[in-house]
Amino acid sequence: MVTFTKQLKKEGAMDNNKLGLKIRELRKSKGYTQQKLAEIAGIDEKHLCRLENGKFFPKYSTLNNLLIALDANINDFMGIKFEEIEVNTNPIYTKAIRILNEAKNDEELNCYLEAIKIIQKTLKLNK
Repeated sequence: MVTFTKQLKKEGAMDNNKLGLKIRELRKSKGYTQQKLAEIAGIDEKHLCRLENGKFFPKYSTLNNLLIALDANINDFMGIKFEEIEVNTNPIYTKAIRILNEAKNDEELNCYLEAIKIIQKTLKLNK
């Protein structure tokens, strides 16, 4: 099973060092120590240190907890500029994104993603 964070790494969107540096940068911009951020995010301080040093890549739930604690979103980490992206306003697409965003963990996210892929293939076959 390919997890969300493994997919980010596979697609070259993010590596351990870039992510760790971004976490550190956001943490410092908020004035947090590693201890404070770890406490807010509900993770071990040593684990946060290893993430910031690029030794590990976080699970979806850990990344999500860090994003919430830093009042950030995945785009802050990925460097995506929404104004440069054409927005798909198709209601089916919008609903699919909403469903994916409701995932509480990697397993749930992967189930939703697989279901959407199957539906997409089915729709293409019926055209």
